[in-house]
Amino acid sequence: MLKYFTLFLLFLWVSHVHGQSSNRFFTGPFAEAAITKKLKNDNKLNFKIENQHVMFDNREPDILQFDHYRTDLMVFYDWRLTPTSSAAIGIFRRFQDGADGNRIIQQFAFLNRLRTIRLAHRLRTDQTYTDGQDIEWRLRYRVATEVPLDGATLDPGELYLVISNEPIFSLQSGEFNIENRLIFTLGKLYPNNHKLEYSIDYRTDGFFNDQFRTRLWPKVGYFYSF
Repeated sequence: MLKYFTLFLLFLWVSHVHGQSSNRFFTGPFAEAAITKKLKNDNKLNFKIENQHVMFDNREPDILQFDHYRTDLMVFYDWRLTPTSSAAIGIFRRFQDGADGNRIIQQFAFLNRLRTIRLAHRLRTDQTYTDGQDIEWRLRYRVATEVPLDGATLDPGELYLVISNEPIFSLQSGEFNIENRLIFTLGKLYPNNHKLEYSIDYRTDGFFNDQFRTRLWPKVGYFYSF
């Protein structure tokens, strides 16, 4: 219960600080689901959907809303290179009012196991093609740590904590930008490789173009692997 309360306090604190800022801040629910199919050659196919809605925007502080922000569909093919590393390529389709687009993704990931925690590294490059805009080129590096909360190893029925941070460097129309994504996740592993996760997803960008913004997504995710 203390873990849930701590995450709730973090949500309230960040919402208050950035809701008072003259920079843009918005927040709302974020739902995601992913299904992973293991193939006979130890490779994988991954299908994922993400859906975001905005409930509060500090540009319209007197209006409580439930506006669709974006929906993303993704498919990845993942090659197992070694027991602790993999490479993947993915395609991505975004549905967003006035900004529908497509993306091609290249990825390399590897894992370090440190006694009771796992340290996962993910390096991505991607190219985004948005209607009416120039191509956006991005370089991303995410590091995440997973800690079992009920013992040295994670077993079905047990809780785990994941903390990740991902800086994203982008170039579009000759303009350079940086985004950062900091995520705190409390998850539970169920039998037969089902997972349910609750997260606080905190994103900042626009550091160099006088359009600084923060986005805070209370997130729920469902994951299944077979």
